[in-house]
Amino acid sequence: MLKVKSHDPDLQHKGRVLAFMLLGMMAATLVLSIFNIVQGDTQYYVTNGVVLSLMLGLFTLNRFGFVRTASLFTVVLTAAGSFSITENLTAMYTTMTFPILIASSLLASWSGFVVALLMIVSAEILGVASLSLLILVVVAIFSYLFADSLDRAYRRVRHLAYHDFLTNLPNRTLFLDRLGQAIDRARWNQELIAVLFVDMDNFKVINDSLGHELGDKLLIQAGQRIRNCLQSTDTAARLGGDEFIILLENIANVGEAAHVAEQIIEALEVPVELGGRRVFISASVGIALNEAAGEQPNILLRNANVAMYEAKKDSSARYKVFDSAMYARALRRLELENELRHAIDHRELRVYYQPTMLLSTGRITGMEALVRWEHPTRGLIRPEKFIPLAEETGLIVPLGLWVLREACHQAREWQKQYPTASRLVISVNLSIKQFREPNLVQELVEIIRETKLDPPCLQLEITESAVAEDTEYAAGLLQELKGLGIRLALDDFGTGYSSLVALQRFPLDAIKIDQMFVDGIEKEAQDTAIVQLVINLAHLMSMQVIAEGVRTAEQLAKLRDIGCDQAQGIYIWEPLAGEAATVLLTESSRRLVDQHRLIGHSSDPGISLEGRRYSDSK
Repeated sequence: MLKVKSHDPDLQHKGRVLAFMLLGMMAATLVLSIFNIVQGDTQYYVTNGVVLSLMLGLFTLNRFGFVRTASLFTVVLTAAGSFSITENLTAMYTTMTFPILIASSLLASWSGFVVALLMIVSAEILGVASLSLLILVVVAIFSYLFADSLDRAYRRVRHLAYHDFLTNLPNRTLFLDRLGQAIDRARWNQELIAVLFVDMDNFKVINDSLGHELGDKLLIQAGQRIRNCLQSTDTAARLGGDEFIILLENIANVGEAAHVAEQIIEALEVPVELGGRRVFISASVGIALNEAAGEQPNILLRNANVAMYEAKKDSSARYKVFDSAMYARALRRLELENELRHAIDHRELRVYYQPTMLLSTGRITGMEALVRWEHPTRGLIRPEKFIPLAEETGLIVPLGLWVLREACHQAREWQKQYPTASRLVISVNLSIKQFREPNLVQELVEIIRETKLDPPCLQLEITESAVAEDTEYAAGLLQELKGLGIRLALDDFGTGYSSLVALQRFPLDAIKIDQMFVDGIEKEAQDTAIVQLVINLAHLMSMQVIAEGVRTAEQLAKLRDIGCDQAQGIYIWEPLAGEAATVLLTESSRRLVDQHRLIGHSSDPGISLEGRRYSDSK
């Protein structure tokens, strides 16, 4: 009943107040009318009916959003009502305060003075004025102070409710309200509007390394830079965290929105001075137009968000414009994420094991644990479909922990069943997110205690990107892990950014040469020289060298000739399920025989936990 049709929150608030006042006045008039009927005072019937009709009309006018007009006429009506009872001056003077209070509350805080002056002049003209009317000035003063105080408090609370406390930009609620109004105007005027979804890349790393205080300062500067790229008619809001949203109204075409996106990206790329450091940031932007979203603000915002994630995934693009295919992919991704959560909880994942061979003897020295997803209806889902998703959503942490526990259990079972496997090393990949987990060491201690696996029989493989991101943190954590007696290997060496000198700081037992270099040693002398250099350097630092992804006999022979210690790949043996790996270990010598015969075993050897090695890479 008190609802007012208006997009302006201020008008909605005043409209509700006026509606409450009018309902109270109509109730009082109705009670008076009933009293007059009971008393038989027929001379008031018409007056009461007219007043009730006028109030009902003002109530309707207010409900349809004409709040100021309804307020003005309410002031006039109550003022006229005051002068209708001139036979009782006390009652007249008392009711004269009502229009002053209404004007101060609903029109403007100072308008009470205008109403008071007009009423004093009117009383003088009608010959009913007296010094007592000066009380109206006092009422106007108090009405002004009270209304002004309430208005300031209301605006302050409203600003806090609709603005981000950190950047002072509009928040999601206010943005969606403005977006709804913009969509209505665009539909009426046949205009084009765009929503830009801006996400700062790697903000969490900056926030975690420099601290939340400096992270907040970075967000404030980012908000200011975004605002400076826009026109006064545009709206920039902070959605939360490191996400900003922008509304562009009345644009000519999508190229205009893309131009604004480029300006924002370039503005954010200017280095920021924080705590005596120069910090470099970048951003990904998604663009969505109202043409593809109909009249729903949430859909337009969702489309811009989907486009932003597409831009993040495409390293060559800084912004993307939404199209319907993106949403279809997002839906498939959501379904896959839900199914992956179900798979982790219901043990649909399987651990496969790929042997590692000692090149000098041909014996199996270890097994690398690789995860595969056997979906009950889709069959085998390729790892490149779910491992990147697990990394992005954080599911890689419980998934990696499960693989680690399963692999340690299996290694311990092999050691108990086969004395020749007592020193078999089980290798497990650690994702970057796992490497950053604060309770990683504690979880490893618990798993080793639970499985009773000898720590030197567990080798953790860490990627170059994990240790290069923060060498101080990496060096400290690796020392802790080494203190447990666990073996450590640097995985995919040669694909990241770590320097050879930095390797001296890390307590590594082995370096794994990436398949990219192994593939080149048959043809490229430069690749052979690089592999030879890495092997010599690793041996000088007392590290073993393991070659990944060996596919041919020529590669295996070349690696043996240049001094590589160990190798793995589909030429040697494809990954095996736990039962098949157990059968392999029953050979007491654990020596690989008739390697040429082994090539045809399987074309799908699985994937390592980080999601970089696909079925043809091991």
